[in-house]
Amino acid sequence: MSFDFTTFPVLETERLTLRALSLDDAKAVFGLRANKEVNEFIQRDAPKNLAQTRGYIDSVINLIDNNQGILWVLQSKSSEELLGTIGLRNFDIADNYAEIGYEIHPDYQERGYMTEAMEKVIAYGFEQMNLNTIEAFTHKNNIASITLLDNQDFLLQTDREDENVEDNRIYKLSK
Repeated sequence: MSFDFTTFPVLETERLTLRALSLDDAKAVFGLRANKEVNEFIQRDAPKNLAQTRGYIDSVINLIDNNQGILWVLQSKSSEELLGTIGLRNFDIADNYAEIGYEIHPDYQERGYMTEAMEKVIAYGFEQMNLNTIEAFTHKNNIASITLLDNQDFLLQTDREDENVEDNRIYKLSK
């Protein structure tokens, strides 16, 4: 199994277009990745300026160009605003495995946007990429993320620990 994201797979939901990230998104991505609420349960350095955000965008584009991961922007069909991101990465070709990661700006939380996006990305992962397993790593206190994963039938892996982040929990969804 190998992936080819040369033609980026744009996905549609009722209210969202899931599309490729571009440098034109720098200001919105900065607002998302620098947001204290978004970063509350994530261990990462928030960007300090647009130049750092552009560097992040370049790294994502490079990841996609090398077929090592894919990241979609959640764009509102009605307002064309960037609401968040969702992606698959850390592929294990032998096990047909990927990790899913996601974030949404607080202004758009608890409206079902991420549920729409996740359902579409999971279906894409299982049906188009032929994945067998998708895992999510989330902080033990991130109730919104845990609820989202529970609603998508991910199962908590009580016998496993995230080696990199002690307070993370691992959730798994199998085909």
